[in-house]
Amino acid sequence: MPGFTDVLRRAFSWGRGEAEGVDILGQQEGINYDDILAQLNIVKSEVDRYKLKLLGEINEYHTKLVGAIRAHDNESIEINASELVIKKRVYKLVASYGHLIGIAIERIKDARTMEAITKALAPLHYAMGAISNYLSGLAPDATASLASVFESTENVIRKVNVLSSVLPEGRSLALLDDDVKKAISEAMAEAQAETEKLTPQVPRAVSPEELEAKLIEYIKASGGVIRVSKVAEELGVSPAAVRDMLARLEAKGVLKVEGLGQRA
Repeated sequence: MPGFTDVLRRAFSWGRGEAEGVDILGQQEGINYDDILAQLNIVKSEVDRYKLKLLGEINEYHTKLVGAIRAHDNESIEINASELVIKKRVYKLVASYGHLIGIAIERIKDARTMEAITKALAPLHYAMGAISNYLSGLAPDATASLASVFESTENVIRKVNVLSSVLPEGRSLALLDDDVKKAISEAMAEAQAETEKLTPQVPRAVSPEELEAKLIEYIKASGGVIRVSKVAEELGVSPAAVRDMLARLEAKGVLKVEGLGQRA
């Protein structure tokens, strides 16, 4: 696999004529690294503010969930448990992005070169697309909230004016530089630890994942034929919630539902 510097050199040679013998990597006078660092710090501050907002929402849903469990309000339990799980996933993604920005800032501080700045910004470029695609269906409101953060990052990328040529159009993780993939993996691991430390856990009894696991076990024990109303009673949820879980499991390829959710 060609090195990141080689890819960068070729990207800049397009349309300029390699015969000119211009060393693009050596022409760094046009890049104001202090300005880029300042802008990235502003983006990180935006991310930190949004994380605080998410933590407030997560704690609010957790409080509502605990109250619903005590009141045996199954409908509220379903709603708040689902929202809590979604908000925690969003927090983890946003935290990952925040860690990537921190990595970018440190890399640019340590080595003020074109190669360093490209490797620093490449994970952010990839993460923006991946996070937007994931959240577009899961939490559209979060996508809208992150729009300004991503726009600020794009402004930095446009100012540097390299990544559009260097990164694959599809932002394929498999085609990224090993250092870039390592930075993304490290950021995700740190975000996972941060999420577990700062956010409350979803009670196992009402966790969507736990309920789905119980539903699968129930289906196996029943020989694949179930009555939705009976399953709902056993799991302590509404029949609509059971149908939703069946639909999710079918979408995942775990089972096939026949007869309006009566046979699985």
